[in-house]
Amino acid sequence: MTSVNKFIFLVLEKHLIWALLALLCLAGLAVPGFLSARNILNVMWAAAPLGCMVLGLFFVLLTANVDLSLESTFALAPALAIVLFFQSLSLDSYPILAVLGTLLFGALAGLVNGVFSVKLRVSSFLISLGTMLLMRGIVVYLIPEGIYYLPEGYVYLGSAKLFGILPVAVLVWIAIFLVAWLLIDRHRLGKDILALGNNEHAAFVAGVNIERTKIICFAIAGFLASLGGLLEVGRLESVVADMGQGDIMMVFAGTILGGTAMSGGKGNVGGVFAAVLVIAIIENLMNLHGVPPSIRQVVFGAVLLVAIYLASLQERLRHARLES
Repeated sequence: MTSVNKFIFLVLEKHLIWALLALLCLAGLAVPGFLSARNILNVMWAAAPLGCMVLGLFFVLLTANVDLSLESTFALAPALAIVLFFQSLSLDSYPILAVLGTLLFGALAGLVNGVFSVKLRVSSFLISLGTMLLMRGIVVYLIPEGIYYLPEGYVYLGSAKLFGILPVAVLVWIAIFLVAWLLIDRHRLGKDILALGNNEHAAFVAGVNIERTKIICFAIAGFLASLGGLLEVGRLESVVADMGQGDIMMVFAGTILGGTAMSGGKGNVGGVFAAVLVIAIIENLMNLHGVPPSIRQVVFGAVLLVAIYLASLQERLRHARLES
């Protein structure tokens, strides 16, 4: 195999998402204003809430499970916090309590999914499907018309800009991906997650607490979904009942496009980060071109199909390398 073929093989197997990101940026050169600093920051700002959910699903998929309810946790956690702390307890002067409450509610939602799935030995797909519908119903009941004019402290993470330029949400998003990278690549928990995703029986023999590790991943996913909801509420400066509804398909597209295997044990944080940027740039290019909403749905459906194909292609390439 020539050096050129080896390079192409390496890109296709391990760095395909970064090549796709580079191609999209090159395509964006033909669109006036695409590469301006303001537009790039806006792209990352809009991508941050979705990126949190994608990272959450990434942790669950590594254990060969799924969590469909992340899109509902995305809306329910901030809705519960706002109703409880601002409307019921009138703690508008202490928005930090509502922020912490939002993150706690999200982690608890993930914990419930994990406990039900792991302890009752029920498919995580079915459990999270049920909780997705249940939580969305609670959101519609709590805020049928949405809630607006929220305290400044509560929307700070999603709405504020440092020096009037850099969105705080972008810094939060980058920070959680760095923490996730350290957790997966450097921490014992990350090694346990990858081990059980690759071979659950072997991980058990090696001393990994299988049930606890799976439940922790579900709780992390719920926490990250609620953080994404918090950023989205800040960006919109409101919370509405349909926030995040239908986003789970794009969340799946982001994780799969980033190289995460649904069979568990394979994936990397960098690839997931790049995949979220790819989705955000596609949406941004469609906005700049004025593509109608109906066509956008077609485009994102195609993105999901491409993600599935690329995941299959990379898996075949891995097997071909191991057999050669």
